[in-house]
Amino acid sequence: MQTDIKRITQSLISLPTLPTVVAQLFELVDDEKVERKALEQIVSSDPVLAARLLKTTNAGGESVTGIHSAISKLGYEQVKDMSLEISMSRAFELKNSVIDLQKFWDHCTAVGIVARIVAGEYEPDLASDAFTAGLLHDIGKIVLLQYMNKEFEQTISMSKTRSCELYLAEKELLGVDHGQIGSWLAENWRLPRAINEVMQYHHNLERAEINRPLVTLVSFADVLCRIIGAGDGGNYAPPVFSPELASELAKWRINLELSALQPLMLMCIEELNKRNLTQYG
Repeated sequence: MQTDIKRITQSLISLPTLPTVVAQLFELVDDEKVERKALEQIVSSDPVLAARLLKTTNAGGESVTGIHSAISKLGYEQVKDMSLEISMSRAFELKNSVIDLQKFWDHCTAVGIVARIVAGEYEPDLASDAFTAGLLHDIGKIVLLQYMNKEFEQTISMSKTRSCELYLAEKELLGVDHGQIGSWLAENWRLPRAINEVMQYHHNLERAEINRPLVTLVSFADVLCRIIGAGDGGNYAPPVFSPELASELAKWRINLELSALQPLMLMCIEELNKRNLTQYG
């Protein structure tokens, strides 16, 4: 089964190549002064992306009509993140999905946002990669939805019935989990190795070697988003901090007691509410 999945993943029979806009966004350096004009050109060259950006900018009743003005209003980082999010979700428009794709992308986006917030508070050096790593962490599930919809539905059902982690159900029924499949896709797309590692090991933190802090960051953000109720990735296990994750977070002096986490969680909820990404209003 695992060999068949890898063969299908690597062939990418009907999955798109890395979207051009996404590839261009990856090429942007983390310097707003240098890349602001390049971002404006990327968005302006994609009518759908430009329209979505302007719609978001004007959601509060404003009348912004130009991309330059929209970037000025929303900010470089938010526009870059939004462009990546919209382009990725457009690349995978699946029918008859066993999970709600909007809620799936909401979860991925929320993990990216929370990862960026946590990085800003505890590990600023990770901030530049935080959103992208969080957004893409569960992309292997899209491959399962594309090629093994019925089998993937069975893994979700097992997770729900047993209240077990979805990746464990995937391993039991499919012989591989969405992390490994995401890694194969990342190899095919030639994504940065650190992003690949996040996709592969966000449920197996102890195996991360290239950039364990980044994997730790996304794993933490993933659990926080599940606690908060931001989107739905199909995982019915109670959200808990694994011993490996707790050990890594202790190095950042993060206290995992709920009372100690409350200020951080409230900060995350406030930011997610701006995008309607959590059940807490």
